[in-house]
Amino acid sequence: MKKLRRVLALLLTAAMLTAFVGCQKEVTAENLMENVEAENASEMDLDNDFCKAYRKAAFGMLQSVYTADGGNVVISPLSVFYHLGILGNGSEGASRDDLEHMFGKGMTVTQINVALHSYIEQLQNTDTAKMYFENAMWFNSDKNSQPNSEFLRTVSSYYGASAYKESFSGEAVTNINNWISNQTDMDIEYLLDDIPEEAPFYLMSAAVMNADWSVPYSYDNIQDSTFTNSSGIEEKAQMMSAFEGKYMETESAVGFVKNYAGGNYALLAILPNSSDLTGFISFLTVSGQFDKFLESGQKAVVDATVPKFSCEYKGSAMDIVKGMNLDRSFIESSAQLGGIGTCDGNMYAGDLYMRTMLSVTEKGTSKGTAATVSNKDVPTSVYVVTLNRPFVYAVIDTRYDLPVLVGAVNTLKD
Repeated sequence: MKKLRRVLALLLTAAMLTAFVGCQKEVTAENLMENVEAENASEMDLDNDFCKAYRKAAFGMLQSVYTADGGNVVISPLSVFYHLGILGNGSEGASRDDLEHMFGKGMTVTQINVALHSYIEQLQNTDTAKMYFENAMWFNSDKNSQPNSEFLRTVSSYYGASAYKESFSGEAVTNINNWISNQTDMDIEYLLDDIPEEAPFYLMSAAVMNADWSVPYSYDNIQDSTFTNSSGIEEKAQMMSAFEGKYMETESAVGFVKNYAGGNYALLAILPNSSDLTGFISFLTVSGQFDKFLESGQKAVVDATVPKFSCEYKGSAMDIVKGMNLDRSFIESSAQLGGIGTCDGNMYAGDLYMRTMLSVTEKGTSKGTAATVSNKDVPTSVYVVTLNRPFVYAVIDTRYDLPVLVGAVNTLKD
């Protein structure tokens, strides 16, 4: 199993759905981890309190970036948690107090390290369903930024983070873009046009997902239809139908689960009763509401129809940070991140920049040709869920039901 991890002041989350091919690009920055020996990291079984706090915070993040008229959106909560976890290891004073409350229950930085490391280590990858998290820090030599050796050792041990150092007025943009291109197999060939030369450091994170459905959609079960978008306008849609085996229903929504190959990950689709997706996402964020939806799950035959769709989020994610009351560490005058290292001036995280992309097709979350498998025998009693209007979804790991991706679909024209 490949270890999944890394994160910092700029977060790129690229949740891509394509196969790994292509040429590696050269990264010429000084490798600060070259002589750092990672230690054996502690592990734990995740408890119910942690899982509930994670799920609540995940939908809080979605609420922070979602706008009904802004198209589709997808984010990776796990990448954000990793970003904040790395910051926590270099935090002091009020910044440390803030970051120790990212899960809302006052976990120490050490406990957060162990929990996130344990979770990533327990995620299962197969040849047909893989989730990777790769993270790297860039320190600005123009600002004399120098990380502490103990900080590097800790984030290497628990987060597998890479670390580089070079001039932000030199080849940093090229090297960062090359690193991103390598981690996403050239699906994202560049992210940055420039970077602020005054920034002490950046942290880049690439999250990559490549997964086939456990049972791909048959050509016979892909039909031209319509999807009514958030503005009430009908759009052309290619709707994919199949019988699924798990159904959810509460007073506010219905939904189903479709497994990826191997059963380690699944797409959880949620169709609210109301057309107000903004209010519904806010409702899911309320303590226990998403858990209540999960708990309603039952084995059943579901005639489930989902459109082919794609989602992307690109831009500053500081709204997420502010929504979690963690923005102190991103302000030069108030940040207390001296544990990371030293620089000319105060050490702080300048911004949280995110790019997350997801595409759902007949084969799965990657490009390819669908298998020819048809639904011939129609059960006599089925639940029907048709995603022909705005809906919410999550890609979850099936062991803990924790979202590695969360998003919303408003339109099929993104």
